[in-house]
Amino acid sequence: MTRRVAIANRGEIAVRIAATCRLRGYEPVLLCGEPDADGFAARAIGRVEVVGPAGSEMDPDAVVAAARRAGAIFLHPGYGFLSERPALARACAAAGIRFLGPSPETLERCGDKVETRRAAVEAGVPVLSASEPLGDAPEEWCTAAKAIGYPVLVKAALGGGGTSLRRVDDPKELTEAVASARREAEAAGAGPVLYLERFLDSARHIEVQVAGDGTRAIAIGDRECSLQRRHQKVIEEAPAPNLSDEARRRLHTYAIAVAEAVGLVSLATIEFLYGADGTIAFLEVNPRLQVEHPVTEAVIGWDLVALQLDLTEGRPLPECAPAPHGHAIEARLYAEDPARHFLPSPGRLTVLALPTAPRLRVDAAYAAGDVVPDRYDPLIAKLIAWGANRDEALTRLRDALTRTGVAGVATNRPWLIALLDAPEVRAGAYTTTTAATVPPPAGPPPRLAAAALLATALDRPPSSDPWERIGPFRLAGGAEIAFHGVDADWERVIVVEREGGIWTADDGEGQAPLRWWRGSDGLWTVAYGDEVGTAAIARRDDGTIEMATAEGRWLARPGRRAPEASRAAARADDTIRAPLPGKILRVPAESDAPVAEGEPLVIMSAMKIEVVLRAPAPGRVRSIHCYPDQQVDAGDILVELALDPTD
Repeated sequence: MTRRVAIANRGEIAVRIAATCRLRGYEPVLLCGEPDADGFAARAIGRVEVVGPAGSEMDPDAVVAAARRAGAIFLHPGYGFLSERPALARACAAAGIRFLGPSPETLERCGDKVETRRAAVEAGVPVLSASEPLGDAPEEWCTAAKAIGYPVLVKAALGGGGTSLRRVDDPKELTEAVASARREAEAAGAGPVLYLERFLDSARHIEVQVAGDGTRAIAIGDRECSLQRRHQKVIEEAPAPNLSDEARRRLHTYAIAVAEAVGLVSLATIEFLYGADGTIAFLEVNPRLQVEHPVTEAVIGWDLVALQLDLTEGRPLPECAPAPHGHAIEARLYAEDPARHFLPSPGRLTVLALPTAPRLRVDAAYAAGDVVPDRYDPLIAKLIAWGANRDEALTRLRDALTRTGVAGVATNRPWLIALLDAPEVRAGAYTTTTAATVPPPAGPPPRLAAAALLATALDRPPSSDPWERIGPFRLAGGAEIAFHGVDADWERVIVVEREGGIWTADDGEGQAPLRWWRGSDGLWTVAYGDEVGTAAIARRDDGTIEMATAEGRWLARPGRRAPEASRAAARADDTIRAPLPGKILRVPAESDAPVAEGEPLVIMSAMKIEVVLRAPAPGRVRSIHCYPDQQVDAGDILVELALDPTD
């Protein structure tokens, strides 16, 4: 009889779970919505059971019905909102399918942060001061916040992944913060229940991996998760650095106490804040496999999905976990634009080149040619580097990121590299606020990147006249090409010559030979003088060149040098468009009203987050093309402005 495990997820986690299932003699079956039926995970796993149309893959009853059709005896939910729904565990039990996760009762208790806090307090675990669930009266919110003391965090009682978190420093901001958090929580399916919690400044976010059998729990190492954007992790490492033995012992002891208090069976992560003064405060329980579980696997040597199978099959919980060996760091490569407040960047991956190396693990969610959709989390891949020590792991991860190539969408890769280079991160002395102090790389392409643009313009099929490759921009002794930013105000001018089959280029910093090699995977190697680097390059039908390097991503068109006046005219963007498909929540803009730079114009919900669209410069509102509750598509015009003239 074929033993099948249904995997109710998508992307890299589905592929990763399937790998362990095969090693254990189970046949994996992917459960997915129609849009993913031919996706990366479906191709990798091979056997697919379509749950139904888009969105049905989040319906517990529909998911379990698909698992029954597939003949599955186990169901693994991966991670995400579905994995934490008690209704899914109950539906599995009713259908005679074994759920690879905690019991419905544990999921119920852990899904409510207020209830989990109570369980932690009863188990003797410290927590931060907090309010009771908020009602509908703003004056009560103000009273509760005053009692706690500012700054406070507004938090959703249900849901994870940083859902609806708002920091409030000023009482005047509280009412809007609560209203905004409530809207975002409801849009994410987390419900309207919110509470306030004291904000612990200069804190670290440390979590402990635990496993339990319903009566006893063990700690399986810890992870540092303080590098975050939008309250969501982007770089994680194990073990947590610069932590005393006593602090680590206390964290593990508290984590075990919470796991046993909620009757944990299977895996969970117990999350804490660790203050600069040694304060430890329980945050929440994530009763599932975590995105960042590979760093624990790398240093502990256990397959955590195999452990889930063992515990569900009734095998005994190990007495303890081995001590960590070496150090591991993970970076999440997202299709998102750090320069636009990390908004998702859906689109087709015209280039996706992921590195391979010893002691480097890459869990991919897509392949080149796949489309990153706008309805799901935009994670492209996770890169996990192991080293005998932390410095070795950091160096290996940074090298892997520099050898990664993506075109077709914006990514956070240059920002991840900048984070790894930050002195606080190199020293392992960072907090949850560190990432916000590291700006994404910006500005025109640096010297080698500009040379790569030139190489792309020159790299055309041979003709009888080499100057036809670059157009009629000739000067005495060479040709001048200007590259203009498509979505940003910059220009790079380069003079190029060819003599004896060798190209030379002068970018104003000196003349140097230029050579390039085009890889079959879309990665180019470019040598300009003494500098050598790689770039992911794609040409678009409209003549735009897209280029992404370790330093940034640029969209450019070659042409003539532009007069400064025309560049200034193109600089101001007076049209506010929807960056993603979504729903309009509020329109603070008023027709004919003056606006200041940064003033909110439209607030919309997209990808389960609130997106505030602001005025790019001072001016006035010329016309409004949207209204509350309207569904809009990416690129729709929402507001038109008349911007004040610039000097």
